[in-house]
Amino acid sequence: MNESASSMLLIGIGTSGCSIARSVADSFGESLRYILADTDAKSGDLGGPFTLIGSNRLSGRGAGGDVVAARLAAEDSLGSFDTLIEGVRLAIVVTALGGGTGSGATLEVVKHLSDRGIPSCVFATTPFAFEGADRQRNARGVMNMIEEAANACFFLPLDKLVESDDQTMGDAMNKAISIMARGMTLFWRLATKPGYIRLDAERMRHLIAGSGKGRFASVLVQGENRAEKAVEELRNSKLLLDSSGPVRAMLCGVLAGDDLRLSEIGVISEGLRLSFGERAGFELATVNDEETFSGRLAVVLMLFESNGRTDAEEEEAAKTNEAVRRRRKQKAVLGTGPTGRGRFNNAEPTIWNGEDLDVPTFIRRNISLDY
Repeated sequence: MNESASSMLLIGIGTSGCSIARSVADSFGESLRYILADTDAKSGDLGGPFTLIGSNRLSGRGAGGDVVAARLAAEDSLGSFDTLIEGVRLAIVVTALGGGTGSGATLEVVKHLSDRGIPSCVFATTPFAFEGADRQRNARGVMNMIEEAANACFFLPLDKLVESDDQTMGDAMNKAISIMARGMTLFWRLATKPGYIRLDAERMRHLIAGSGKGRFASVLVQGENRAEKAVEELRNSKLLLDSSGPVRAMLCGVLAGDDLRLSEIGVISEGLRLSFGERAGFELATVNDEETFSGRLAVVLMLFESNGRTDAEEEEAAKTNEAVRRRRKQKAVLGTGPTGRGRFNNAEPTIWNGEDLDVPTFIRRNISLDY
């Protein structure tokens, strides 16, 4: 395993997250460092390194859609992650929100990574509209908290990952997992495979460390005018259309065989800049894989949205987040934080809209207090 690959860790959380992570791992074999983590012991049947979350509390039967139970189970199991994350410089977390484990455990794992100084990038699907109000509410309740805890996050609605309403539920879910896994595989190749324009793991870590909320999509094209086709498909991608603000920065990965031409790189970079923001920062990387991509062209695009803050405000926010992480770690050591609740240690926390109201507001909202 090369150093670039070993410094990055892929973590699949929950049943769907484990399926996606396993699909990505199948594409890389031993060169991919990954962990599967779930409250349901059946996910261990996928093979590979598996961590059962909350075995004493849930006995491997899963969280049953209970977000609170999943969060408590994750808190019980955080210590088991420490040996698995040694030497990790960047963690990529994949999960599905709406159920118990994805919505409850993901936040606790991301916070644990942050406390140990490991930047995290979260890729999470959100429920189909027809899955009901409860699952939608579970997902919405945790999205803002994940966004605050993670260094970068991408929320991908399942409704936008399917091509047609005529698909069966099973086909639609399998299709969504397949698309997600393909995009994650392309993303991983950027940092682990050689290319003429390289983006190694340390550079990716630097880019993601302060990126915030973003959008993510990938396309695979071939034939004549394939570069133009790639730009057009990304321009019309449902995953990239919605936004909460202008694009601040773009990360583009181009994967092809030895037939990749300079003119095609020019078409892609210029076309994406014109489509998503000429003033946005633009980072480009290429991967050459003659065996897999001969005659084909794959493009993965990450758009990071502006939150309206100046560079000085961004720096101040980063300092505030670091101070919050230090306080959270100190409180845990003193036994006064979420992992040490004194005489209330065995009591379930008060959860409202996915937020633990027993955690002080200034910590939940990352508000810095002057002492």
